[in-house]
Amino acid sequence: MSGIPIDAQLLIADEIQIDNSSNKRTARTATLLIMRQLEHCYEPSNEERSAICIAFVRKGKPVYGKAFDLFQMAAQYPRSAAGIEMAIQHGELRLLEVKSTGRAKIDEEFSGYFFSLSTAELLVAQALGDLYQFAFYNTTTKTLKLHTLNEIYKKAKGVYPTWSIRF
Repeated sequence: MSGIPIDAQLLIADEIQIDNSSNKRTARTATLLIMRQLEHCYEPSNEERSAICIAFVRKGKPVYGKAFDLFQMAAQYPRSAAGIEMAIQHGELRLLEVKSTGRAKIDEEFSGYFFSLSTAELLVAQALGDLYQFAFYNTTTKTLKLHTLNEIYKKAKGVYPTWSIRF
């Protein structure tokens, strides 16, 4: 992806408070910090999320709306349905799924980190390949690692399939 830098320097705004009091708050903090760190990285509005899903489906690639938290798009494209469509056509839009922790004992490579993967995330990652990455973020150490599904499989020491059911 030529127009999207993936190794930008960490830029942390003073107004973002680190909150590791719950998994949900850690994930929210990580999302905010990732958007500060990666250029042209956005949390999609409902309209943008729909436009992203529709544009990928038009390319024959199913994308489930809940299977990604952020998107990163080259700067030359406007954040509109037409701009999103063009960016996807040119391979200049990447989806990111945030996986976060606040544990200080997790090293920079996230060794020993245990996380869940939804079926929707798995299917979208398989369909999009390099255009879908998992953004691992440690809110305590301020470490960000981006990995494709294939890279995760190479690093994995174990995979434990489960089903979660909600009434």
